[in-house]
Amino acid sequence: MYVKTLNGLSLNGAWQMQLRLYAGWMACAALAFLFMGHSLLQYPGLLLTIHLLSGTAVILYALVVKKENFRFVPQIHVTAQTMALAFLMGLSLIVLKDAVTQWLPLPYWPEVSFTAVDTGSLYRIAGSVMLAAFMEEILFRGIIMEALLQRYSGRIALLQSSLLFMLAHPDPSQMPGAFLLGLLTGYFYLRQRDLCMCFFIHLTTNVVTAIMMLNSSLFFSTMEPQFYYGLLIAGVLVLCTGYFLLKKFTVLLTK
Repeated sequence: MYVKTLNGLSLNGAWQMQLRLYAGWMACAALAFLFMGHSLLQYPGLLLTIHLLSGTAVILYALVVKKENFRFVPQIHVTAQTMALAFLMGLSLIVLKDAVTQWLPLPYWPEVSFTAVDTGSLYRIAGSVMLAAFMEEILFRGIIMEALLQRYSGRIALLQSSLLFMLAHPDPSQMPGAFLLGLLTGYFYLRQRDLCMCFFIHLTTNVVTAIMMLNSSLFFSTMEPQFYYGLLIAGVLVLCTGYFLLKKFTVLLTK
């Protein structure tokens, strides 16, 4: 499926979508603080809910307000080949995200890490792993990227939507990984104009990350150096190979 728009979005319009998401975060957080009277950091489940509700509100606003004429279009472009590629490239991206996170000296801000995968409770697992993946793909690929494609080249739409997706993860330690994930899911969307594989890739990376967190083995860099660098090289090769194979498999599906 994808979200069709007749008018598209300018770059300014895409940033307005992002600002609406920020405004939703702040408005919901302020309202919750007024009712609860103390720090919301003690309630990570509530912060996750605020993120989900804010993103959903932006999506509904885009669909209800007819300025850009957004509407859902039911179509599925899923094959065994593209699904296998999505799965393998999603797994490889986890290794690359881990390496980039370890190599870049970016600070960790736990107070704004409510958009990260969270395994603290069953609700937080379901919300951060599954619900957030669906909400974020509909917003950043289905609405923002699709609308940008109506006015700009695929490269600009892909980079811009990935940048906005990165900025929707305000913890600096999350940003590189979010940008890479945005590039991968955005590339699949660019080739297929179908959100199914975007959901699948995002869900794959979230599920594997959650499993690793539950097993206290989040960082690949703790492995033996030879095995770690071999795994990293293999991951990069899978991503590069998948890039060209996807172009071959989906040549008839692009607009």
